Amino acid sequence: MKAMLWKDWILLRRNPLYLAFGISLWLFIPVMIAVLSVSDPTNPATIDGLSAAQTLAPWYGFLGSELAICTLMANPNAMDMSASVEVDGTLESWRASGRSMLQYCIAKSLLPMLIAEIMSLSILGYLAWVGLTRWNSDAIPEIVCIVLTPAVIAFAGEQILLASHAASVGAFSVVSLVSSVPMPVFIIVMLTTSAAWALIALIAFGILAIALSIISAHRRYPTTLQPIL
Repeated sequence: MKAMLWKDWILLRRNPLYLAFGISLWLFIPVMIAVLSVSDPTNPATIDGLSAAQTLAPWYGFLGSELAICTLMANPNAMDMSASVEVDGTLESWRASGRSMLQYCIAKSLLPMLIAEIMSLSILGYLAWVGLTRWNSDAIPEIVCIVLTPAVIAFAGEQILLASHAASVGAFSVVSLVSSVPMPVFIIVMLTTSAAWALIALIAFGILAIALSIISAHRRYPTTLQPIL
């Protein structure tokens, strides 16, 4: 899995357009928070940092999976929607090795999850640095949500992309839009429910995503999948 993570990172580095896009969206949020937090000079702490980080966590999870698209196809910058999705042979090499294809699916999710966690936790660190967070026992569910949400959303998004087997760039783009569905759903959940209920929903969704990944791996690669349990 470490080798897969390193290879995916190299592929991402070779696509500066994706890196620039991700960094710009990553830094846009701190700038906006900095502006909003000083909008009231008499009360600079106008933002609840933990609530803001919790609400943004699904967005960073989705962003992590989107940035990793360039690791799933060899022509991520293709503009012709009818063009075929090119592969780099990683999937075929993994299958030929006889290793578990579920392990492959998990390995391909490591980079998106790592990117999402770095982005989300760095925002939390920034909010703490500027004094917009509160640290007490009541904040524990929110903190757990902030830590888990990016990884779960990124994992689910990556599994949707892997399960699609899209043959064309256009079809892959449609699947990419479908993979974004958990993001707005959980943003709404974070905004409309308590942190405890949001955490319960997140854990349930994570378990569902893992279960569907196992089922999908069994069905897609029945001859090469090794015993899971």
